[in-house]
Amino acid sequence: MTPTETRTRHGASRRRKQGGRAVYAAIVTFYCLLFVALIWPVYPRFATIEPRVLSVPFGMAYVVVALLLSFFVLLGLFLWEESHGLNDQDPEETE
Repeated sequence: MTPTETRTRHGASRRRKQGGRAVYAAIVTFYCLLFVALIWPVYPRFATIEPRVLSVPFGMAYVVVALLLSFFVLLGLFLWEESHGLNDQDPEETE
């Protein structure tokens, strides 16, 4: 392998890591905001019985929507890692 090819591969790997850091930072930020949205002082503002959403009190629907958002964010992260080949690594190989 020529030095140019080596530099090109390392450069692409470095850019991929920087892009990955941004994705992981966004995920961590989302979950921190979700955590705050489900505890006092934010949640009591939405913990009401009325209005009802699909015959469920609004406070419960609020929590269910947060749970579904969490699921879809993790699913998106999983699919993103699959598309970038980040799930194919064996932990023993990376050490």
